Amino acid sequence: MSFTFTSLKQAIQDFTENSETSFVTNLPVFIRTAEERILKFVDLDFFRKNVTAAATANNKYLAVPSDYLSTFSLSYNDNSGNKQFLLLKDVNFLQTYIPTETQGIARTFTVTVEATDSGNVYVIDGVRQASLVLYAGGRYRFDQSDASNTNHPFRFSTTSNGTHAGGTIYSTGVDYQETPGSANAATEITIAEDTPDLYYFCTNHSGMGGSAATKTSGAIGLPKYYANFDVDNFLLSPTPDDNYEFELHYFYRPASITTDDTGTSWVGTNAPNTLLYGSLVEAYIYMKGEADIIKMYEDRFQESILRLRNYGEGVENVDAYRNGLLYRPRT
Repeated sequence: MSFTFTSLKQAIQDFTENSETSFVTNLPVFIRTAEERILKFVDLDFFRKNVTAAATANNKYLAVPSDYLSTFSLSYNDNSGNKQFLLLKDVNFLQTYIPTETQGIARTFTVTVEATDSGNVYVIDGVRQASLVLYAGGRYRFDQSDASNTNHPFRFSTTSNGTHAGGTIYSTGVDYQETPGSANAATEITIAEDTPDLYYFCTNHSGMGGSAATKTSGAIGLPKYYANFDVDNFLLSPTPDDNYEFELHYFYRPASITTDDTGTSWVGTNAPNTLLYGSLVEAYIYMKGEADIIKMYEDRFQESILRLRNYGEGVENVDAYRNGLLYRPRT
């Protein structure tokens, strides 16, 4: 058995033996109210979907889908190809959050050297000649312990390609540890408010390096947090420093079975008893019907929705990997 909007309306009238005009006019209200109860009672895979959306550099807002209810996860791939999952925070936190690193190592980059058709190049965290962004207040470690770094001293300059292009080595706040290619070899740099944009290069070989832009505020960078700013937008923080494609996995509001006379819905097809009993409860409340009849249909609705929850949250999600899914033992 399954319902269309037309057949469900007829079933409600048959069960209640009521075809009075105002009652029939309000049938869509009874049905939508029942749908809302089901939507809020049960966590079904059907009630989740994935969409992608583009976040642009220097824009802290990300559009919210029109059918959005709540977030399951929000993520994007950074410029190194790493999957980044954002944490949900309060709007007030994001409005005042400015990420700074004033103690310890803000980030460690793994440096290797790779041969290409045009010569050797530095590879930073798996990306050839990666374009880096370093923030004021942070101390960054460039780990050169990999053997491929042998004979490739890692240095900074304010000139692209450094001394090979007439520039000089930038040494303010820079420390060198051990010999490149040996254990614990690294170059560390502390970024100050007045640190200029830099380039990294090899003092022995031309064309190996890339850029290391500096920013005076961590308010722009790789997004770590998000908040529900308003009905149309998420707020991201830090504000994206580049264009990123976000993937939103979210709970959404399915189209109602009442959209048109031949309308169908997942619930009307797969859980028709739940939808019928829920609608009958609302119908009898509208009719100010007998309490025992309302209770009878409410009991049947609860029994039916329990079975639906056992299926949706006990069976469908039993092998789900990520934390955060509701889990209910099967009965």
